Amino acid sequence: MMQGRNFWMTGLATLGFLTSFSFAFGNISSLSNNSSWPHHQGRILFLLQQGEHEQALKIYQENFQAIGQHDFELLHQMGLRILDNGFKKNDPECQLLALFGAGVSAHEDVYYILEDSLKSRYPAIQLVALGALAHFQNDRADRAIVRALGSPALEVRYEAVHQLCKKKHPLAVSQAESLMYKLPRSTMSIFAPLFAMVGDTHSTRMLRKLFTQSSKDVRLAVILSVAKYQRDDLLPQIRQQSAQLQFALQEASAYTFGSLKDEESIPILEKLSLSQYPTVALAAHVALYQLGRQNSIKNIEQAAEKEDFFAISALGAIPDQPKTLLELLENDHLQVRLNALISLLEQNHPKALELIEEIVIRDKRDLAFTLYQSPGHAFNAWKITPSATQLLKDDFSSFREHLELKESLLEKVSDLSHTHFIALAHQIFSKQQNELIPKTVELLEQMGTAEAIECLKKHQQQLGAPLVRHYCNLALVRLQEPGPYAEQLRQWVKAQSKTQFIRFEPISPWALGENSYTLTPEETSKLLIEAFETFASQQDTQGVEILIEAMATGHAKNKYALAGLLIRATQ
Repeated sequence: MMQGRNFWMTGLATLGFLTSFSFAFGNISSLSNNSSWPHHQGRILFLLQQGEHEQALKIYQENFQAIGQHDFELLHQMGLRILDNGFKKNDPECQLLALFGAGVSAHEDVYYILEDSLKSRYPAIQLVALGALAHFQNDRADRAIVRALGSPALEVRYEAVHQLCKKKHPLAVSQAESLMYKLPRSTMSIFAPLFAMVGDTHSTRMLRKLFTQSSKDVRLAVILSVAKYQRDDLLPQIRQQSAQLQFALQEASAYTFGSLKDEESIPILEKLSLSQYPTVALAAHVALYQLGRQNSIKNIEQAAEKEDFFAISALGAIPDQPKTLLELLENDHLQVRLNALISLLEQNHPKALELIEEIVIRDKRDLAFTLYQSPGHAFNAWKITPSATQLLKDDFSSFREHLELKESLLEKVSDLSHTHFIALAHQIFSKQQNELIPKTVELLEQMGTAEAIECLKKHQQQLGAPLVRHYCNLALVRLQEPGPYAEQLRQWVKAQSKTQFIRFEPISPWALGENSYTLTPEETSKLLIEAFETFASQQDTQGVEILIEAMATGHAKNKYALAGLLIRATQ
């Protein structure tokens, strides 16, 4: 039995891949039920009941080959029995995969698996079940989430409250209040967004109570939640907070006045714009600009000229004001150039395209770009860490920020110039910058131009780069390009059928692509699932055949997740 946080984090991450199956098979119009299936139905179901899954699947395959048509009703029952078997095993891996399968099946016949998973002794399984139940908009799902409030695990109870608040359930606020008072006062800040998103009388009263807390962090969380959920009914309380001595509260208050377009706050903002604290003054000037005071732009630019990274970031939201940012692109410090470049891209300025390669393409400096915030969380900026592979090798949060930035930059370049993007794509493929390959291929596929397709075809043949080849091949299949691409993808899927979807503890994310000639387990799993989804979307018998073959001959534990997809395919 695998235990430990790393296993569960891997399992939770993999949920993102598996849930992409939800609508994969849709209508398979070329298939039909066949009432002439022989007596083997009873034998197949008996073998499944006894846990002889591989033998039962083999008999089904033999009969399909003989008859040439699928029996959807039988396939549905097969999927149900395999899921039930996996869920009842005393193995958290099998339970987790069965839970995934139940979630993606979206069928009421396996609803009990989601409900019973909330009783698991593993909090991670309870959390996955909550996430799946949250997608159902019905009373039964809501009742199950309410029952999860009785979990002994605090993280499960908080997530249950969170989901109820998102649904604006009648019990949401009272349950959130009850849980809040059972936890240490230092945790009160995490409840502010929950109350703000509900928006009823009770939740508003709770937000006002939180404003009275002595903790700066609690009040800061409330102010930011008011801005996020556009709660202009609480502006009087924000004005009171802006008079507090803590500069983080002043900064957040100024940001909220601008976000909510509060004209009455202009005198307060004018006073805050003279603050000795740079981020307070900056937030006030940004808010005044949002309220129509154009003369505040000059103050923001002056701060940016002094290499204030938050001011440089703020200029990105001010269109038609590129002069200062263009000058900063000539700065000797890469961190200044990085933040200026990002802001210019936010302004859709073409000059940024000329320098984007330095940020997106990895070189011998091995740079990482990570996010940091101002004290009042009104502004974000980016800092640079060299030798990232060594210094941040176990920091998954930093890697996620780094990757999200680069992917967002790729999207911006794609929107601004197909020519520049395709040139970047060639470099990413040639250098085997593996962490960016899925996003790069996705954007090329969305373009669908002759140049984009030619780029995919070129690198589909790239030697010594399996991830590049297989992702390009996958995109060409999705684009229904004529050629051997679908057959090559099918052959690769069959060759990888022994790969388990969830099995490895996470490796260092910064090491992706270090061994270019083989795929890491994480890369293989993600690509396999995308391939299954692609075959399913073709709406022909091959999708179901490949799925059944993977269940029959692939890794034994995969079948529990794939059974959910099989159920979905038969609806």
